[in-house]
Amino acid sequence: MWRGAAILTGAALLVKIMSALYRLPYQNFAGDVGFYVYQQVYPFYALAVALGSTGFPIVISKYMAEAGERHDAKVDVQRHALIALLLICGFFFAALFIFAQPLAALIGDQHLAALIRIAASAYLFVPIVALLRGTFQGDKENMLPTALSQIGEQVTRVCFILGLSWYLFLNHGDAYAFGLVATSGSAFAPLVTLIILILFLPRKKQFAYELFSRSAVAINWRMVKTLITAGCLFSILAVPLLSFQLIDSLTVLRLLGKMHLADPRAEKGIYDRAYILTQFGMIASASLTVAMVPRLAQLAALRKRYEFQMEATLSIKVSVAFGAAAAAGLMMISREVNIMLFRNADGTAAFAIASFTMLTLSIILTASGILEANGKPWVPFYFLVLGSCVKGAANYFLIPHFAIVGAALGTCLGTAAAAVMSLVYLHRHALTERLPWRAVVKLGIALSGMAASVSLWKRIISRFTDPLSARPAASVLALSGAVVGGVVFIVILYMVRFLNKHDLKRLPIRRKKKHSAASARSRKL
Repeated sequence: MWRGAAILTGAALLVKIMSALYRLPYQNFAGDVGFYVYQQVYPFYALAVALGSTGFPIVISKYMAEAGERHDAKVDVQRHALIALLLICGFFFAALFIFAQPLAALIGDQHLAALIRIAASAYLFVPIVALLRGTFQGDKENMLPTALSQIGEQVTRVCFILGLSWYLFLNHGDAYAFGLVATSGSAFAPLVTLIILILFLPRKKQFAYELFSRSAVAINWRMVKTLITAGCLFSILAVPLLSFQLIDSLTVLRLLGKMHLADPRAEKGIYDRAYILTQFGMIASASLTVAMVPRLAQLAALRKRYEFQMEATLSIKVSVAFGAAAAAGLMMISREVNIMLFRNADGTAAFAIASFTMLTLSIILTASGILEANGKPWVPFYFLVLGSCVKGAANYFLIPHFAIVGAALGTCLGTAAAAVMSLVYLHRHALTERLPWRAVVKLGIALSGMAASVSLWKRIISRFTDPLSARPAASVLALSGAVVGGVVFIVILYMVRFLNKHDLKRLPIRRKKKHSAASARSRKL
């Protein structure tokens, strides 16, 4: 189980890092308007990725594992899963393809209709991709095909997008040409995934024959409904930021258009810069969630409520600490990071405010993992829906007055609402303990020390960077400031004993070390 989790975690981290990194050169090639074009369409594609790589494979693997050694039962699961996937993916493909024009009108940019139709093509690959991944994960607990297919797809996608974007940059392509390249690369990269998964399939003809030869057997529509519901639920929970991005795609441009700005599209592209850094901030939380869920699920199954509560509280404690550090740190160097990555300081205020979502999304992800392990996956979903409603309302009230700063505030309010509801629920149902006030004070001391050290460091180092041009100077300040702030934060956390000796014993790293030492002793014996 741990080996499989490690393989999937490593692949997911690599994919997330590549997903965040390629956007930087892409934005530099395409400009703010070109970046806006791709970001407007991206949520429609990202949902297909979530369905095919996270939600449905998890649910299919669960049912496959429950079937045990009964071959007919496994084939029955595969058949019903394929029906469920064809229904849900067919619905999304048809809806996006047919209603692309009205959707583009709702967004406020008719030129996006063709790109929405291209993004819809990604749903055509999801059924067989998700089925094969779920089969590998559930039948033999083989995570390698899923991991390699995710990496292969992302490498292909990144190379395709950056290669053609470089060509367009040299030949002065327009913003929508850049968007077309990026969307096409994203929509058709799953072909590589399909090829990799089929290569891993041992008996291809037999697999296809068994899957379709049972077509005369009655369909259990209740099972199909359960698969659709659970698959969609886990897909949405895996990417909590997606719902907020989708609301922004549908509302921000139209609301900015009412402010009589020179180019609302460029303004939206500037606002979308913050989402790149938010993805980086979520990588640590996603890793923590994957590492803790198996342990928490085991404790829940054994009904060890006290141990579950202690482990879950520690997860929240670590998530809050490093989420707050990432948010505060980025706020301190937001201007320098903005210039370093995107060539200018446009939208720095919105960029700094959006940094706060690193904390709130860290809490949401960790709380979702705790609730999933406790058998309550619907609870975080409801909180996410309510948070999205807060985000939508905030956009309508704040953007007409504060432009993209209002959009950033709306995201902060929406994610904060979901995070607070999650924490309150966990405490009221005795799944976690409330963080002691001493821990909050210690975290405040560490954050204050980090902020002071970064501020002082920027003053000192700026004397040496003044002769440099804007971007190199900002790069030196941003990178060195991040290192200084990170080191100071960890040192202060250690000095004030934010994690006590009981917390340190429960950390997964310590458990793995003990297990390795015990294994070594047993081998010697």
